[in-house]
Amino acid sequence: MLGDGKSVVLSFDDGPAPLAALESILQTLEENEIKAEFYVVGEEVRRYPGAASMIVAQGHDIQNHSWSHANLATETKPNVRWELEQTQDIIRESTGVTPTKIRPPYGSGGFRGNLDPELVEVAEQLSLTIVTWDIDTEDWKAPQGLGPRKISNIESQFAQQPRRQLFNVLMHVQAGTARDLPSFISQLREWGFAIAEP
Repeated sequence: MLGDGKSVVLSFDDGPAPLAALESILQTLEENEIKAEFYVVGEEVRRYPGAASMIVAQGHDIQNHSWSHANLATETKPNVRWELEQTQDIIRESTGVTPTKIRPPYGSGGFRGNLDPELVEVAEQLSLTIVTWDIDTEDWKAPQGLGPRKISNIESQFAQQPRRQLFNVLMHVQAGTARDLPSFISQLREWGFAIAEP
């Protein structure tokens, strides 16, 4: 079986808005007793501090996804620092939690073998670990969500990494994903995956 003895961590980028999608995702996670990680955009946290607090209050990890969803690999070092520092500050102010990880938007400058030196330096100074993902659900592509076409692509991504024991699965805070999340969780369990805490 695809997931025999293997685990997944569920992660969501680009929150905390839209709020209806976030609330639906949080409810599904709670019903399934799953803890996930949320990589949030600083300027959205500034607009919706209560939504960021809700993520933390429900026991999920909240992490840094830059201030403005910038491509950090093409930014100057001062801009990279500003993007990450501002986001650290607003998350700390809104939730009382200091992020320990940065997932660069688009994964730019964050993948092994392709690390952006300025991002690496700034992340180190802010005690942030740079993370990416193992499985890209492409839930943001039309048609949005985690429908049958996406599922077969996800299945082949798992199959292409037979030695990996733990997979980080990338999704986004958006309506289509919120709608399809319950059936996606069932599918992961059907494949034999355990769902791990971040």
